[in-house]
Amino acid sequence: MAFFNRLSSLSSQIANRPLNSKAIADKVFCIGLHKTGTTTLAKYFKQHGFQVTHSTSWDRDGAMLKKYDFFSDGGSHFDGDNELDYERLFYDFRNAKFILQTRDTEKWVVSKLKHAGWRPDTEVQVDDPLKIRHEDWTYKSYLTVKRFIEHKKNYEEKVLSFFAEHGPERLLVVDITKKEEQANEIENIKKFVGLKSFSNINLPHANKRKSSVHLSDETYVYIRDVISRMNSER
Repeated sequence: MAFFNRLSSLSSQIANRPLNSKAIADKVFCIGLHKTGTTTLAKYFKQHGFQVTHSTSWDRDGAMLKKYDFFSDGGSHFDGDNELDYERLFYDFRNAKFILQTRDTEKWVVSKLKHAGWRPDTEVQVDDPLKIRHEDWTYKSYLTVKRFIEHKKNYEEKVLSFFAEHGPERLLVVDITKKEEQANEIENIKKFVGLKSFSNINLPHANKRKSSVHLSDETYVYIRDVISRMNSER
């Protein structure tokens, strides 16, 4: 069964590529932070014939920018550290479309912490400002968590501000993590990019973690407190 599924997927990719030749030539950049559906969207666009990369540092790799049509999962963990250079991409690829994937902040940071190896029995380390850097993003301190949350807010606001001023028609904001909104969001993506296919393509489900994986009660309380204080400062 797995073999026939892969064969069907490959056939779909080959058949749909000519239908989406213009969007493929123009390129699509997903510039939202990771844990916002980046893998799911990469698989979805692959089914439409795009050559996709779901990786990091592609925005600084000329060979990758030339080779691929769809890009996701690059980006950062902290303010000003390894952030996607979406402004340069905006001007270098003048017909490209940009998708900013977002997600409920609490659900996003919980998913990110689980991805970083946090568990109910995780021993939280002492806050260390020197560990707030890209290569130490899995360092398990509450300062790290706070900086994650701040970065999501600051990064998304910067993206929205830039595109509002320079090209609002080239940016689509989506949240594909809410099951009840997925069908509507996919329609928005299809219209925005101009996606076509010979048959209906459902949104794949990727990176679904078992619900039995949790964080400690103290960590959940800390997350909610940071988000509450951040929202009250707006």
